Order: sequence, then structure tokens, then C-alpha cells
Amino acid sequence: MGLPVKIGLKLYSTNTSFISEAKALQERGFFDYIELYIIPDSFVVTSSKWIDFDIKYIIHSPHSIHGMNLAQTRKREANQRCFIETQRFADALGADIIIVHGGNNGPFDETISQLVMLNDKRIALENKPKIGIHNEICVGWSPSEFHKAAEAGVLNGTVLDFGHAVCAANSSGTDAMNIVRELMVYNPKVFHLSDGDSFSEKDVHYNLGKGDFRLAEFLSIVPDSGLLTIETPRDPLKGFEDFINDINFLNELFREKK
Repeated sequence: MGLPVKIGLKLYSTNTSFISEAKALQERGFFDYIELYIIPDSFVVTSSKWIDFDIKYIIHSPHSIHGMNLAQTRKREANQRCFIETQRFADALGADIIIVHGGNNGPFDETISQLVMLNDKRIALENKPKIGIHNEICVGWSPSEFHKAAEAGVLNGTVLDFGHAVCAANSSGTDAMNIVRELMVYNPKVFHLSDGDSFSEKDVHYNLGKGDFRLAEFLSIVPDSGLLTIETPRDPLKGFEDFINDINFLNELFREKK
């Protein structure tokens, strides 16, 4: 598509029925890599099918919805089991980035301790909203927490989610770009983009152009050839039509920037 960034398609590890259509879309130049979110206990059944898709992979570990919560001590054993499977996917697919969330309803010090326990240099910590969709209190939402992780020596990489930064800014009474600029200090390895509600504290994912985010301003932050995963909804009855529309919208945004 001639975009100045590398585009990522977000899929679940169980989405193997989409592989054939995704291959055709990739051949047409609509995306450059797959960000594969790992559904627990799916490696044995699905991994060989993803291996057959010769493309760059970024791996996203399970988060609290699927039982992995690094902020809770009682979840340590379950977290480790989830992460071992995540590592198996990363190893099998040659991925050099594993995205993790900091967890919720617990202290950030516990998240730091569990990152030490997981001990994988491929881990990249994603920023979160302060308030989760079920009113849980997320950890890893503020730049100060990222500073603390860096000082503890566990911040090997970061992921900058623009929508999450907007939510966190609304919770803390600041501008989203203030949070974005503070997180840019850590040279994020991956960026996440969706549209959304500029006044919401909760994360809502809209297709590009369907919300009121300052998308052009966000895109100006992403470096040339940066990895930009599109995290927008897709109507399962329409295949990848929504994703194609998002990429076409993105093309127009970049064209207007020239």
C-alpha cells in the first residue's frame, strides 16, 4: 500500500479459519505482520497452521480476560503456565516481541516481581487505561509506573496504545499527548491504533474515522517503518472488509500529511 509504517493485523491464535483470506490480503499489500493474541491451551491444535503462514509475527500474551493477571500474587502459578505456552508460540513463529499487560486490581510492585519471574527479554509492556471495561483498576497505565519498571530493570520494551493513553489521560485530568510523549521516552517497539471516544475513561475500539480521536496527531508520533497494529472491530460476516476500509482510511490520512 506504500504506507510509511508497517501495518499489523490483529488475530487470535484460534482464528485459523481466517488464514487463507489473510494470506490473500497480505499478498495485496494490506498488512506486513500479524499480531497474534494467544488463547490459552491452543498451541497443540493451531500452531502448525500459523507456522505455514510465512510472515512476521508479534505475539500478544493472554490478559486478565483469559486468566493472566500479573498484578495478583495468587495468579502466579497460572500466569506462568499461560506464559510458557505464549513462549512456545513465540519460539515456533520466530517472534522477537511478546506483548504483556500489567494486570489489574493489584500493586504494580507485584507486576514487576512477576516480570522478573517470567524472565524473557522479548517482553514488551503495553500501557493501559486506568479504568478497565469492568471497572477494574488497571496497573501500567501511568508513565510513572513505566519509569518505576525501568528503574527496576524489567522494562526491555514497550507498546504504546494510543487509545489507552486517551483513557488514562481522562482519568488523570491531563492531555493524551502528554502521556504519549512521556511513554515515547522508551522508544516503543509497537504502536496500537483504533478510533474512539476522546472523553471516555474506558477503552472503546471504533473503526478509523468513526470516533473523534486525533488520529493524524497520533500518526505523527509513529516513526518511519514503525510497527502499527490496527486494533479495530471487524464484522465476522464481512470477513476483512472493515479492516480494508480502515487501511484505506489510513492511506488517506497519510496522503493528507504530505
